[in-house]
Amino acid sequence: MGSETAVATKKPPATGDGKTATATAASTQAKSNRVTSKDTTSPACIVVDNGGWTVKYGLVPPINQNNNGPGSQIMSTMYNATARPPHQLTVLTGDEITKRMKNLGQLTWNNSMERGMICDGETQLRVWARTLEVLGVVPTPQIKGGGFLTLQGASAAKRRGNAAAAAASVVDASSATSNASIPKYSSNNCTFLLLEPPHVPSVISEGVDCILFRELGVGRVARMLGPCMAAVKYLSIGKKSTDSNENATTTKSEWLNDDTNCCCVIDSGYSFTHVVPTHRGGAMTKAIRRLDIGGKVLTNLLKEAVTYRQWNMMDEYHIVNDAKEQLSFVSDKFDSEMKQAHVTRKGLRWFDREYLLPDFVSSSRGTVRLPAPLQRKREMEKMEEMKLELERKKKEEEENKVSDEEDEGNDQQIDDDAAVDMDVDENAKKKKNPDSKRQKKEKGKKKAKKRSKKRKHDSKQNDNDDEADMSDGEDSDEESDEQRLKRLKVMRDEERKRREREERERQALAMSVERFAIPEVLFRPSDIGMNCGGIVEAIVESINACDDIYRAAMYNNVLLVGGNATIPGFRERVESELRKLAPTNYPVRVYLPDDPVSFAWEGAVQFSQQDGFQKQFSIDRVSWEAMKKAGKDQSGIWGERMNNIVRK
Repeated sequence: MGSETAVATKKPPATGDGKTATATAASTQAKSNRVTSKDTTSPACIVVDNGGWTVKYGLVPPINQNNNGPGSQIMSTMYNATARPPHQLTVLTGDEITKRMKNLGQLTWNNSMERGMICDGETQLRVWARTLEVLGVVPTPQIKGGGFLTLQGASAAKRRGNAAAAAASVVDASSATSNASIPKYSSNNCTFLLLEPPHVPSVISEGVDCILFRELGVGRVARMLGPCMAAVKYLSIGKKSTDSNENATTTKSEWLNDDTNCCCVIDSGYSFTHVVPTHRGGAMTKAIRRLDIGGKVLTNLLKEAVTYRQWNMMDEYHIVNDAKEQLSFVSDKFDSEMKQAHVTRKGLRWFDREYLLPDFVSSSRGTVRLPAPLQRKREMEKMEEMKLELERKKKEEEENKVSDEEDEGNDQQIDDDAAVDMDVDENAKKKKNPDSKRQKKEKGKKKAKKRSKKRKHDSKQNDNDDEADMSDGEDSDEESDEQRLKRLKVMRDEERKRREREERERQALAMSVERFAIPEVLFRPSDIGMNCGGIVEAIVESINACDDIYRAAMYNNVLLVGGNATIPGFRERVESELRKLAPTNYPVRVYLPDDPVSFAWEGAVQFSQQDGFQKQFSIDRVSWEAMKKAGKDQSGIWGERMNNIVRK
């Protein structure tokens, strides 16, 4: 009986197929129209920079009919991973991890990307669905059965015995957790602009298309290379400078403009480092070079070094990564610094620091302090400077005193001469007035009587004041303002000493040569046994693979983006070493943006707002399915759209 029922459900209905399909499509369209906020001339665009460590995402609002200007865009970030707390079945996705957990080392992590490529489609789908939920976009799966998201909700509802909740699981979850102030959009009325690395395998590329079109139900999809979008932003800065009236010698934007439309982008991120030469925003595919060293390799090296020398930090990836971000720097004198480290005692080197481990009670992130020997050394240096300053001031005071004494001596001589003249005049007056002595004696007696009376009055007043003070002290038990201030000062000193004592007792990682030896791997991979050149060698090899007419312009427009570009000293080291390897007649310029992490995302937002973006660079679901049925591969579908970026 059960088998007959199962077979019967698989048979298509005899009549009314067209009417049923039409009714289903109409109901689906009606639901999507209910969540769409406004009628717009162009759909909203979801811009996602999919990195191995974090996802940078944001929503570009549609251009309204009454407003020709684009809306405001704000970039947000979240982990590109899912995590499970210990002894729990809850799965945290993206920003939920940092909101609910402090100690990230206790979680069981599941990353969606390995070596810069999407290897776990289920995790990636969860992360992208979470980004849509945060942005207020409701996913509308287009595949039969509702897609992975709906199947997830259906299984949970089945366990609860509520079959009705499974049908609207995705919409209910999105509407319940999203902010009411955020406008609601339907995914089938939005464009999804995805930034990805070069040379993605066709199998992975096809899986990404299935996730976006079928699982998330996105209306249109555009896929661009992240370095190309960074080049678009770079060229736009130079283009804007030509229209300004500012002085070219003082503005950074005008310095960028050389009218070549060339840019060599170095994207050094979490999983890799890519060198991508571009012209007018389009990548020169034959000249792209990849170095399999990124932030993940650096963190793992630091983790092993710290574990070997001090504490076991093999399970504390996020703490070690935070220590790397706070303390690492690139040295332009690596060999001399290593020689100095061999000669100088540990704790007295200028680059020695201590990373205080968080206790996850009063602090959830580590802090940096100076080692005790180096701190004492610097205090002594400050004291020496203060002594020298005091001696200098003392000498100045002595010199001023000598000059003042000389001036006083001259004034005294003048006063003595004047006094002699006055004595002569007084003697002459005394001879003329013999009664002046008698008058002076009488005046002196009167003054003496007044002084004696005043002394008696003051003694009586003091006795009365002492008696009043004694009576006040006996009657009042309240402390005075001075006593209160003294007590508060003592309490503050005790609190300060207690904090200093707790600070000294906290566990700390001593960081010395690791601060610059770990980032040195980016320039010398042979230090860890990799048989390849560093970043600068990859840049030179990539530029030499370009045509001759582009090489000088590429050396003149080198752009650094990615998380590793934020390491102090990175730009200076790249520029100095590139100058040594570049031809002498080629100028070398290296540009580091204010925020290298979000630079590509900002370029993608700017690119999505240009005229003709929807028609030229994006594909809707119907066209994509038609191309797949026609037998086109991924390069045939996306090749022209990703590479033919021409900026006039």
